[in-house]
Amino acid sequence: MGRLKLLLDTNIVIDFLNERAPFYEKARLLMLCGKVGEFDLWVSSSQMIDLICVLSDGGKRSEMDDVLQRLRLLRTFVDVFPVSDREVDLMLAASWKDPENWLLVETALAIGADAVITRNRSDFPEDLIRVCDCEEFFAWQEEEYGFAYGEVEL
Repeated sequence: MGRLKLLLDTNIVIDFLNERAPFYEKARLLMLCGKVGEFDLWVSSSQMIDLICVLSDGGKRSEMDDVLQRLRLLRTFVDVFPVSDREVDLMLAASWKDPENWLLVETALAIGADAVITRNRSDFPEDLIRVCDCEEFFAWQEEEYGFAYGEVEL
């Protein structure tokens, strides 16, 4: 089994970067696993713009240096897929209720992702790709492969 490719929804990245309770701990564990190379973590180029807007409270200059620094650190272990005309055209042609999430589905399919990790499972079609939250993802890993992930104090 090769490393799993996981496309992270924007809410998972924000949970991690803003330490949003009660989601932070599992998002952090996922990011740590990505950082040590256990999984390949991905976001799309369009998500990076969304993250800048959300994390800087709508583009406040006073927030921008901090936000860009945090995203630079994130980029050391999260890959970015450059959304192209192809993914945008497929999203525009779909009749899905949420174009933003459909673009993530198209991105996930383009990179050959094994799953989309999100807190909004109901916003995604599960017949095209596995969709789960962090808890469900780690439960899947334990059930399917016998891998139990967690942090230990040294």
